[in-house]
Formats: sequence, structure tokens, C-alpha cells
Amino acid sequence: MNGNGKRIGYFALGVLALLASLGLQVVMGVVGGVAFAVKEIIMSPAQEMTEELLTELFQGAVMEGAVWGVLAYHIISLPVFGLWFYFGCGRKKPQSPLKVLTGKAVGLVAVMSLGLCVFANGLVVLEEFLMPAQYALYEQLMEVAGLGVDPLTIIASVVLAPIGEELVCRGIIFHYMYQVAAGRTGKEATFWIANVLQALFFAIMHGNLIQGSYAFLLGLGLGYLRYRYDSLYPSMLAHFLINFMSTFLMGFLLSGVPENYLGAAVMLVAGGALTAVSVVWIGKGKEAQEA
Repeated sequence: MNGNGKRIGYFALGVLALLASLGLQVVMGVVGGVAFAVKEIIMSPAQEMTEELLTELFQGAVMEGAVWGVLAYHIISLPVFGLWFYFGCGRKKPQSPLKVLTGKAVGLVAVMSLGLCVFANGLVVLEEFLMPAQYALYEQLMEVAGLGVDPLTIIASVVLAPIGEELVCRGIIFHYMYQVAAGRTGKEATFWIANVLQALFFAIMHGNLIQGSYAFLLGLGLGYLRYRYDSLYPSMLAHFLINFMSTFLMGFLLSGVPENYLGAAVMLVAGGALTAVSVVWIGKGKEAQEA
């Protein structure tokens, strides 16, 4: 197989990983919705099943099943994509987390995570005014999924998602996209091509424009960590911190920032500055290490 054929093959494998993730999410959501719909029908008092009653039962089952579906997806995705990453991406023996996550590394990752989180919140506030219809859909999806409210969804999004999604996007998809770009450009250019592609796939995984827009930007930052430290541990840690801060801290930290264009600008500038400073320091540390 020639070079172009291999690149097409690697790109197809990256797409396959994306489709596998999306397909597993759909399957778990459907299974959860059907299971809870059957439970509601069986447990409901004996009465005539009118169309209105069935609709009400179905809607309730979908919302309850979605919560369990999200949790089931993240649990099942860990062994599935963990094995795929190991056997499909070089069977590289993982480094010790303590060796990668030094005190300095943890500090820089934390600063970058805070910056990305604040920037993402500013972007969402801006989109609320620029794209009200899309924002309303985003709020509806968050309500159905129970994000930030339901304990099971919090466990899934804060604890499990940083592992599973990093395996898929910064692990499997990044690896394949790097192979797509390798050989035609320099090392840094190859990285950025791969990074943009995996971040785009990460955005598509979220299934709506509002989440997708900030997921793309977060994906770029997480991909940078994965590349600079040559490990998934820093991106997993950053992903955890971002989800944790979004769920528990941002409402408090940004309580004094108005939700208008000025507030959005303040968050974008402050978040961008924190991110830029951490990127510079991480890059300097990597260059010193290589030297």
C-alpha cells in the first residue's frame, strides 16, 4: 500500500473510532429509554393506556433512561477504547503517572484548565446572545441529561468521561490523525494538523453546536498537553479539572461577572490569558527537557 493509501486507512480508522463512540452512546441511550419505558408501563396502576398517558410515560422514561444511558456508556467505553488504544496504537507501555505528573506539571495543568474553563464559559455566554435558538436547544439537552444535577451524571461526566474521552480523542483518534499528517510536514506542523482534526472529532462527539464549539477549543488545549508531555495523564487530569470546575466552582467564581457582552469579553480575555501563559511555560519546560 502506498503512502496515500495508508493515510486514507488511518483517517478511516479515526472516523471508525468516532462512529464507535457515537454508536455506543445511541445504543445505551435507546436501551436505557426502552428499559425505563417498560418499567413504567409495568409498574403503573392498571388502567386504560391512552395516547396521552403513553406519551407522558415515554417522556419520563427517556429522561430517566438518558441518565443511566450516559453512565452505562462511560463505564462500557473504558475497556472498549482502552483495549483499542493499547492494541491499535502501538502497544506502548504506559509511563508511571508519578513520573509524568510532577508538582510543576500539575500546577501548570491546573492553571491551563482554569483558563480553558473560564474561556469556555465566556464563549457560552456570548453564544447565548448570538445564537439564542441553538442555546435553547443546548439548555434542553443539558436538562434531559441531568448534567450538574443528577449524581449519576455527575459521576459519569466528572470521573469517567475524562478517562474514556481522552482514550478516544487524544489517544486513538490523535494517533491515527498524526499518522495521516506524518511525513509531509515538520514535527510541529504534523502535530497541529493532528490536533485540529482530533479536536474537530471531539466537537462532533458532543452532538450540538454550543457544546461542539467549546469542545473544539478545549480539545485543542487537551491535545497540546497530550503532545507536550507525551502522555494521556496530563490531558486526563485537565479534563477532570475542567469538568469538576464547570460543575462545582464556576458558578461561584464567576458569580460577580455579568451575563452580557462585557462579561463574556472579560471571561474570554481572562481565560485566554491564563491559557496562553500556561502554554508558554509548558512549551519552555518541554524545550528545556529536550535540550
